[in-house]
Amino acid sequence: MADEQQPMVRYDLSGRVALIPGGLGGAGQAISRAFLESGAVVVAAGRSEHAGNGDPFREQLGDLAERFSVYRADVTDEAEVESLVWSVVERHHRLDILVNLVGGWMAGQPITGLEYSTWERMLDINLNAAFLLAKHAARPMTQQNWGRIIHVSSRAARSGRRNAAAYAIAKNAVVTLAEVQAEELRDANITVNAILPSIIDTPANRASMPGSDFSRWPKAEEVARVLLFLASEDAKLISGASIPVYGRG
Repeated sequence: MADEQQPMVRYDLSGRVALIPGGLGGAGQAISRAFLESGAVVVAAGRSEHAGNGDPFREQLGDLAERFSVYRADVTDEAEVESLVWSVVERHHRLDILVNLVGGWMAGQPITGLEYSTWERMLDINLNAAFLLAKHAARPMTQQNWGRIIHVSSRAARSGRRNAAAYAIAKNAVVTLAEVQAEELRDANITVNAILPSIIDTPANRASMPGSDFSRWPKAEEVARVLLFLASEDAKLISGASIPVYGRG
C-alpha cells in the first residue's frame, strides 16, 4: 500500500522580526512572502533605485502588508548597514532573523583576463555586504540571546566554475564567513548557516538563459522553505552548515 501523503510542514515564526536584504528581487519577493505567511514581521532592504519597487509588491500582499516594510540602504556601506539594523530594532524592538539575499553575477573572463574592477565589484556585493550584514545583525541578536543568520551563497562556491572566478571565490568566502561566525556565536544561541542554490527559477534568469530546461531549476518558493526551516526552532541544532539546494540542475 502506498504511503498516505503527509501534510506540508508549516513553520510558525509569529513574533519574529526578519530582515531580508534583497527581499524585493526576483526570488526575494517569494521569500519575503513566505516569511510573512509564516507569521514573521518582514523588513526588506535594498538600494534606493530598487527599494521603490516595494509599493507594487505591497499591493499583492493583502492583509500581510501590515507586517511588511521596506528600508533603503546600500548594504556595501557600513554606516548604512549599521543604521539599517538599528532602525529595525528601534521600530520593532528586536531583530531575530537575517536572510541575506544580496548578490550579483558577472562572469565570462578567465583569471588572466579578469578586470580588477570586476573582481572588486563581485567581492563587494557578494562578500563585503554579507560581512557587514552579519557583523551588525549579530549585535542585537546577541543582546537578546537568540538569532538566525542565513546567507544565500551559490552552487558556484563549490564548483570551481571556469571564467567565473570572482563570483565563485566571493560566494565560497561567504560559506567560510558563516562557518566562522557560527563558532563565534554558538554560546549566544545564534545559528549561522548558508544555502547553496543552483540557478533559481526567476523571470530574469529565464530571460538570460532561454534555452535552459527551467523545470530542473529550484523554484523560489522551494528555496524559501529551506530558509524557513533554518529560521525555525526545528533547525536550532544546525549551525555552520552549507546546504546544497540544487534542484535537478
